[in-house]
Amino acid sequence: MYGKGIQGTITASDKWETEQEIADTYIHNMGADYGSDKHWGEFQQGLLRTVLSNTDVIVQPRQNNTWGALSLDHVYEFMGGMNLAIRNVTGKDPDAYFADYRNRTKAKIQDLKEAIGVESRSTVLNPAYVKEVMKGGAGSAAQITEVVTNTFGWNVAKPDVIDNEIWDELYEVYVKDKFNLGTENFFRNTNPAALQEVTAVMMESARKGMWKATEEQLSTIAKVHTGLVKDFGSTGSGFAGSNAKLQDFISKKVSADDAKAYNSQLQSMKHANTQDASQQKGMVLKKEQMSSQQPSEKASLNGLMITGVIFVAFIALLIIMRRKRKNNN
Repeated sequence: MYGKGIQGTITASDKWETEQEIADTYIHNMGADYGSDKHWGEFQQGLLRTVLSNTDVIVQPRQNNTWGALSLDHVYEFMGGMNLAIRNVTGKDPDAYFADYRNRTKAKIQDLKEAIGVESRSTVLNPAYVKEVMKGGAGSAAQITEVVTNTFGWNVAKPDVIDNEIWDELYEVYVKDKFNLGTENFFRNTNPAALQEVTAVMMESARKGMWKATEEQLSTIAKVHTGLVKDFGSTGSGFAGSNAKLQDFISKKVSADDAKAYNSQLQSMKHANTQDASQQKGMVLKKEQMSSQQPSEKASLNGLMITGVIFVAFIALLIIMRRKRKNNN
């Protein structure tokens, strides 16, 4: 398949405790041998670890402006995944660069941390860019969610390229609305689930120890998040809806009343999901029963038709034989 299989692992952050688990997934999924026809595509234990043991530098080509390190999740999946694997094999982070070919006459090598810094400050932390995003609808709001999620991915894969200040600035722009753009109202009116996810990712980055957030920041984010859940219900998926450890962490950062309302909404969503799953299972079972009965009914009908045809043919043959015998006499 296309991909490394680590995106789902990274974002299911309540399921892993150490980065070694993610590195092992990457190495296993990328450890196939394509050196001979005899063993083409077979996993070779220890091969990729041996290859990576002397790796000091990772270079990612970049040819156009349609994607960047933060805007496309595959960058942290491929480049970040290899960085994570090398760190767990060698014990040290390799240097990471973009080979920037966007201007063919002025190709250059750009440090990954610099590339992330430039992209964040020219897009999601730039008021001019945010204003343009806010002219769009639900899809535009989801772009912000993707960038914040990819920031989390990089923080796992290569922590030294995501400074604490990036999380602080994301908090200031999208939770505190430092540019007075009406960001929360924009999300509430177009895509409240997107802001639920943004605030959930921020809280999870703090819970996992990646963002050194203050208690004031955490309580403010938690209040916004639980308010969205109260008003619009839980998304039931992603960081916001499927991470039980994060939900417990969030509920401890708000008042007892807010926590009670928040947990009630979560339970309602889980109950609804359970009912939906039960109904779907019942529908599938009924369909299977009908499918299993239909061939039997068809077989019985076909058997009666065949018996009838044979009987009619037998009577017709007897009549023909009697007439033939009579004519001969």
